[in-house]
Amino acid sequence: MFNIDNNDTITAIATPLGVGALAVIRISGQLSFKIIDFIFKPKIKNIKSRRIYLGYIYSKNTLIDKVLINIFKSPNSYTGEDIIEISCHGSIYIQNKILDLIINNGARLATRGEFTFRAFKNGKLDLYQVESLLELFHSENELDHNLALNNFRGKVSIIIKKIRKKILTLNTILEFCIDFSEEDINKKHLLAFKKLLLNLITKIKDLINSFKLGLFFKKGIAIAIIGKPNVGKSTLFNFLLKSDRSIVSNKSGTTINYIEENLYIDGIKYRLIDNAGIKKNTLNKLELKGIKKTIENIKKSDIIMYITNNINTKYLHLQKYYKYFFKKEIIFIINKCDLLKKKIKIQSSPILISAKYGIGINYLLNKLKTLSERFLKNNNKTIITNVRHYEELKKALFKLNKIKDHIQIGIEPEILSLLLKEANYSLEKIIGTITNEEILVNIFDRFCIGK
Repeated sequence: MFNIDNNDTITAIATPLGVGALAVIRISGQLSFKIIDFIFKPKIKNIKSRRIYLGYIYSKNTLIDKVLINIFKSPNSYTGEDIIEISCHGSIYIQNKILDLIINNGARLATRGEFTFRAFKNGKLDLYQVESLLELFHSENELDHNLALNNFRGKVSIIIKKIRKKILTLNTILEFCIDFSEEDINKKHLLAFKKLLLNLITKIKDLINSFKLGLFFKKGIAIAIIGKPNVGKSTLFNFLLKSDRSIVSNKSGTTINYIEENLYIDGIKYRLIDNAGIKKNTLNKLELKGIKKTIENIKKSDIIMYITNNINTKYLHLQKYYKYFFKKEIIFIINKCDLLKKKIKIQSSPILISAKYGIGINYLLNKLKTLSERFLKNNNKTIITNVRHYEELKKALFKLNKIKDHIQIGIEPEILSLLLKEANYSLEKIIGTITNEEILVNIFDRFCIGK
């Protein structure tokens, strides 16, 4: 981890290491322009911000490469410092040679996340935006990407900063009540205090409640595929994934453990779980273990795909498992419709499919899309996805609810003021107004060296 108070000029290769068409090397700090003056020709007499210059990198009199340099002057740069980005050819030799030149002329190699830390330290990003940037790097689907991008642009940060301002207003009202103890004045201000307090509690609750929706974006909607052995669960699993991920056999009980894979449909992430078949009566220890795992996955799932290959059977053999289906969305599927003796029109309720030949899969996907929209409704609202933020918001809500309860029994304003400060402290930890080195290490160590 870098020294928090260090103001050295730093440098790093910003693109992935290895051979490529182009590479980018970054420099940030007070010596950036002096360093480029030593190694870049022709010399730039009057460096202008947000300009690109074409020229050559030299080591003394030896030409290293023809490059483009991009100039960003302080404070209008990513880090808030003078920044130069050198675009060179992607040879490993060229990259390392230019990096050595920069270091030999006064810079040092940056550590993980040090460029972004300087952006945070210089007020270009708050800590919530920094963590949203990390989520943006790791986004795997369109919804996850859009959410991370909105949060990086400061959508949640703005709301939290507004809540903090209102907490300061609440504290001002309390101080007024402490200084002026007349009953008429306090009654009037107490009403204003209560109204604002309830408003803040509602806003924080909304953020906390959005966390579950945020998990759907990040982790995906969990779908458990269940049913008796040999009804085609693994065949459907493989068909949806378009790969032979699960072993398929005519022999009953081939799947004795669950297999989980990510599936992306129309920008939505699903966690597809192929489970062991549930037998009505079995004494086989392996099968019992598989059924136990299946039940665990049913509990954790958001949607259940129940498959049978008998058009006259529904959930009869699963009656004793109904308690695990409570409040779950269930898609009832009749598989192997290609083997039915009489022709039946493919329908959407129950859904008739042939997982082997892909018959009826469109009905299944449409049903899945309809259910997904229920989970992902209001996806344009402000959503939090980070566990650390979620926990701090819960702490702030707890303190505000405590204040609400204390008002009813007439607790001294000084105690209420202390609780307000504790609630505000939790919010400050989210955006980084107050933080500690341990939190910073945990966050910035997750960045690459060039960011």
